[in-house]
Order: sequence, then C-alpha cells, then structure tokens
Amino acid sequence: MPNVLMVAYYFPPMGGAGVQRTLKFVKYLPEHGWIPHVLTVREKTRLVDERLLREVPGGVHITRTGMLGLPSWLPWRLRSFIARWLFIVDEQVGWLPDATEAGRKVLEGGEIKVIYSTSTPYTSHLVARRLHKETKLPWVADLRDPWMRNPFIKFPTALHRWIHVRLEESVFTEADRVVLNTEASRLHHLQKYPGLPETKFITIPNGYDQDDIDVVDKVPQKPSVFTMAHLGSLYQKARSSKHLLAGICEVLQGGKVPADHFVLRFVGNVDKRTQALVSQYGLGKNVEFLGYIPHQQALSQLFGADLLILLPYYGKGADLSIPAKVYEYLASEKPILCLAEAGPCAELIQQARAGSVVPPGDTKAIAGELERLYRLWEAGSLHVEPDLQLVASFERRKLAARLASAFNGVSA
Repeated sequence: MPNVLMVAYYFPPMGGAGVQRTLKFVKYLPEHGWIPHVLTVREKTRLVDERLLREVPGGVHITRTGMLGLPSWLPWRLRSFIARWLFIVDEQVGWLPDATEAGRKVLEGGEIKVIYSTSTPYTSHLVARRLHKETKLPWVADLRDPWMRNPFIKFPTALHRWIHVRLEESVFTEADRVVLNTEASRLHHLQKYPGLPETKFITIPNGYDQDDIDVVDKVPQKPSVFTMAHLGSLYQKARSSKHLLAGICEVLQGGKVPADHFVLRFVGNVDKRTQALVSQYGLGKNVEFLGYIPHQQALSQLFGADLLILLPYYGKGADLSIPAKVYEYLASEKPILCLAEAGPCAELIQQARAGSVVPPGDTKAIAGELERLYRLWEAGSLHVEPDLQLVASFERRKLAARLASAFNGVSA
C-alpha cells in the first residue's frame, strides 16, 4: 500500500479536540489503502490523553521532533503577545526547521506518495509546502478551522494581516487539494479564489467514531435531577455563556424550575469570566466545572446527560464553522439545545432533527426553552428522533474513505 506523510502538530499523547480528526484519519486510512507516517512534535503539554495512542494501528510510523518555542512557564497572555508580534504565523512557527528536516529524511525512502498537512497551527502547512516544493510530491492541505476568518486570530498591524493573506493564498494556490470541514467553508473559499479549479476544493466534515460510542460507560445520574452538559472549551470572547447562565438564573430564581432538580456540567477548560458569571447569578450549586478530562470520560458525561448544550462560535468565521463536538452530540441521540444564529451549525441541528435552536443573545427565549425542556423531562417525554441516515454519514470510517479518495485522485 502507498504511504502518506501526515504533517500534524497536534497528535496523541496530546489530548483535546485538536487531535481527534487526524487521529481518526490515521486509524482508518489503512482500511482504505493508505499507510500513514505521522510527522508531529515532541512537546510536553498539560492536555494529555495516553489512551488515544492505543488507536494508532500497527505499522503506522510516528516521527516526533523538537522545536524552538517560548518557555511554557511564561504567562499565556505574554506568549500570545510575543507570538502575534514576532512569530507572525503562529506560536508554533519554531517547529518549522525541525519538522522540515525530519520530513526530508522520511521522504528519502521513497515510500511516501502524498503529503498531507492539517491546521491549526498553520505552520503545519508551511512545513508541507516546503517539502512539496522540494520533492514535487502531491500535497493535500486540510483546514480544520478557517484561516483568515478564524475568530481567534488578531492581527497587530496591517503588515501582519497582509502576510497571513499571502500565506493562505499560497496554500490554496500551491496545494493539489484543499480540504474544508463544512460545505459553507468550501463555497466561501471557492468564491474567494475564483481562478482555481472547483475540483481542488473538497468538503470532509468532522465526525464521530462508532468504536468510541460502543464502549461508552455512561455516568449514572440522579433520576430526580435534570442534568445538562456542555463539552469543549469556553471563552467569552468567541463563545459566550452569559445569556445561557442568565436564562438558567431566570428559570431557577423565578421558581419555574426547582433549583435542586437542575444541574449544568461544563466539561473542558472554562475561562474565569464564565466562572465569575456563575457566582454573579448565584448558580454555584447548579453549575459544575469538570475541567479537561480524557476523551472517553468526556463522552461518558455526554451520554449520561439529559440535555446537551451547544454554544457555537459567534462573530468572524461563525458562518463557516461547525464545532467538532457537534457530531458526537448527534451520535448520542440526546436532545440538543443549540444557542446559535442562522448558519451551518443551526442548519445541521435542524436538518438532523436533533433538538432546538434559540438565538444566543435572547435570554428570555433561552429561559423559556429551558423551562419547556425541563417540563418534557419531568413528564418522561424528553427525546428526539434524529435522522440516523444523516448522522451515520459522519462516521469516521466513511470520512477516512473520502480522504483516501482525495489521495488517490492526486497520486494517480
């Protein structure tokens, strides 16, 4: 079978959402005729999930390299400031020299037929771009998130922005295929780069792994407590919980729902502003912060909840994005309360018949929907009947088959 070099900064034993897409491609590509060779970083991180390494098939090689980077003991805000002003591309640009040299050595063997890169960080694409230029091997670039429409990128000057514009353009122009994870993103970039052939742009969404679902150990809940769960990091500047918490406060303090029958669990990293809002609204007994936990434990919380809360990004890039966790939400067949404006995420929830959608800034509407859902739960009739055929289309094996097809198309 042919080999593909997969340039991926985030890879197990790193944990977090950023590793899942690449890991599952690595897991299932061999079933579709491609053996991955992963090029990643040898970096210590506080998000560790050793169990994920068990999913890497035998025969898959992993090359780990060092990198030049800022000391981890520096405060996050200071590291971010330095990276924006001096590193320009992203904080991981110091990986470029080591990764490129290691990639050259891997390619010397001649087994690699395609180069694949995934972002973020965008440095991964710069590594692949250099190797592609030097070897003329086909290159498939996968953008897990938008680049110029990324809500987390802040450009300190017009020059910094111009550099990013040119770098994004070089990836779209020079790669043989560009993979986007929503159809809205594909159409946006197709319009943005009208001179490029439509066949270059491919949509492969995020998904869920049925193997993960089959072994979920549901966390037992108190039958008298309406349990909600939100999975994923939460930061007020790009994904606000303010109106959700205000809505919860309204239904509890208004006596519409008994406070001792109502709990919301945040699974993942949560910023201090969210924690402060919980105190401000007097919800300390109703909101629990579980922090980062390994992926399988997070799924246990998801499957153990009565209602799943979905807070997509808002602002720049929100019209192109669907949070990766949505697909595991769908696979759980649990009711979803999605707080989102019109866009790909809201459309998917409605199309899948997986729950309800409420404007994210309408506190009264949120409170009203929470009360309605609680009453259904109280009556034992809170459930959804999702479009299982649509949900099944997001299974990781099927998505890996689509990526393998892209590799076949450029390597023929």
